[in-house]
Amino acid sequence: MSTSPSRIHLAFAGILIALWSACAYFFYAPTTPMSQAEIDSYMGKVQTLLEASFVMPEGSGLDPRGLDGALADLRAFAERDDGKAIYMVNLMKWREGEFSFPAGADLAGKINTAQEADIVYNQRLFWDLLVNYSHTAYLSSAETNAMNYGTTAGSEADGWSEIGIFRYNSRRDFFNMVTSDSYLNALYLKMISMGVITIAPSQPHGLLLNPMPNMPVLLFFALTIGYLVYLAFSLRAHNAG
Repeated sequence: MSTSPSRIHLAFAGILIALWSACAYFFYAPTTPMSQAEIDSYMGKVQTLLEASFVMPEGSGLDPRGLDGALADLRAFAERDDGKAIYMVNLMKWREGEFSFPAGADLAGKINTAQEADIVYNQRLFWDLLVNYSHTAYLSSAETNAMNYGTTAGSEADGWSEIGIFRYNSRRDFFNMVTSDSYLNALYLKMISMGVITIAPSQPHGLLLNPMPNMPVLLFFALTIGYLVYLAFSLRAHNAG
């Protein structure tokens, strides 16, 4: 018995939906919170890797308290784990003047500006995020504040260079990324490019569609699903007839 074209199309559409569903599950399904043993293990890895492989450039502005302050914040961040996705909001200001590369850096002498270093960092970050079920949600160049709203004279918060929002499916995925060798090999690019950076972990709340998906993409999926439903009912009516 031959298979009708409608059945073939419907079966192919079902395979595509199954693949999409599997991908969506890995990227968006809530996870279990990290145990205290996991947190201790991650923090040990973070401290060892940073102490052995990374020296914060002088004047970087990343954490005036030094490594101990950064590690304390990371532990507190880990201990608040609820298994849900986390969005890291980054406000960044380019380093001014000359910058130096750590010993053995693979791109030493090949990058001349802070912007170039950050571009390469984001290119490498893309793959590290992807393998940890996470992704860049928003990345842009910042413009001058409109009407001077929310600024203070001489404030370091004025004059941001770039804004980035990165989505991690869980805090566990975040720590898996920042403790990977590939991420550590790219981290120096962020450090030499940033003069000041503010990082605020956040979680969406309050709205059904928050964050709001890209509307043309949402419309595409709505139309595609509607058409598949139409095909299913048409095939059922054809077989019944």
